[in-house]
Amino acid sequence: MQQKCSCRFLCGADTSEAVLQRVEKVLESKQECQTEVCFYKKGGAAFWCLLDIMPIRNEKGEVVLFLFSFKDITESRGKSHPGDKKEGEPWLAGPSPCHRRRFLPQNVFESKPSVPEYKVASVQKARFILLHCSIFKALWDWLILLATFYVAVTVPYNVCFTGTEDSPSAGCFALPGADIALNFRTTYVSHSGQVVYEPRSICIHYVATWFFVDLIAALPFDLLYVFNVTVVSTSLVHLLKTVRLLRLLRLLQKLERYSQYSAMVLTLLTSMFALLAHWMACVWYVIGRTEMESNDPLTWDIGWLHELGKRLEAPYINSSVGGPSIRSAYIASLYFTLSSLTSVGFGNVCANTDAEKIFSICTMLIGGEAGTAQSWDWGRFLAAQGAGMCG
Repeated sequence: MQQKCSCRFLCGADTSEAVLQRVEKVLESKQECQTEVCFYKKGGAAFWCLLDIMPIRNEKGEVVLFLFSFKDITESRGKSHPGDKKEGEPWLAGPSPCHRRRFLPQNVFESKPSVPEYKVASVQKARFILLHCSIFKALWDWLILLATFYVAVTVPYNVCFTGTEDSPSAGCFALPGADIALNFRTTYVSHSGQVVYEPRSICIHYVATWFFVDLIAALPFDLLYVFNVTVVSTSLVHLLKTVRLLRLLRLLQKLERYSQYSAMVLTLLTSMFALLAHWMACVWYVIGRTEMESNDPLTWDIGWLHELGKRLEAPYINSSVGGPSIRSAYIASLYFTLSSLTSVGFGNVCANTDAEKIFSICTMLIGGEAGTAQSWDWGRFLAAQGAGMCG
């Protein structure tokens, strides 16, 4: 019923204007009311209606809506008050003065009938349950996101550019472990839109969704250095640590949650683009090193690293000695991947071998797909992704 709650669309010739004004005053003052009024049906037939207006309040005591109850009392009205109304005259709501005087001594000392109060039921939650939309959880999620970006930058760089061992820190183990523990005590929103506070349901939901991804990403591979495991090479340990990048899958969840904030989505997408360029720069450097080490150092000098060494006057000797610094090689790699992804390459860092050309083709294809994705309906896509991962 898309009409005003003052019920004037039900009025007719015999409807009392005083009763209608009383209804409007009750709505403005947000009080309950019960009255009898003559309304008209859609076909034009008049009927006497017992109108009950009851305000519904929330847990804060604020009136959020009104409950209207309509009861047809035409037959009972005619039997109980046969002489109250002359033919053709409207009967005003409420008893006549004589009736009010007659029944006053009986009801003057009676208490006002209690009207049921409709409120949102308070949820009984267990102790140490963290609300998923609390300020602390939001700050914690951003801390975990920054830590994940840090791992996503440093791990591929150490795998490809440096072969040094990382000194394990307590933060490498404490932060992911604390995040898993908090997720076991954090509420979530069910498919029906209700916030779930029950610890058992929270645990089952987390185990069924993100627990194993977080657990694999939190495995302490740095302990291999602590226990002096020499059978495993340093490069292999670095490769094992790349499984921590699985936590980037949670970024889709963040994008869905903040999809209504365009600036936030733009920042996250830009960060992902820069992260993609960083990863491809690491792969570009590995391709150059592999090409240089797999060919005869005396006759082969056409790789992009050789060309960079010649331009910087730091040539390679026997494919292992000399060459540009790690810093210069990384900047050149990042410059090449960014210029290829954005299709604005100038050719000063170019592909020479077959492997380098194949990688360049893949980079340009990825850049073209990224440009196409800019015109996508990200709001609908992220909402679908978030709904699928929560299921």
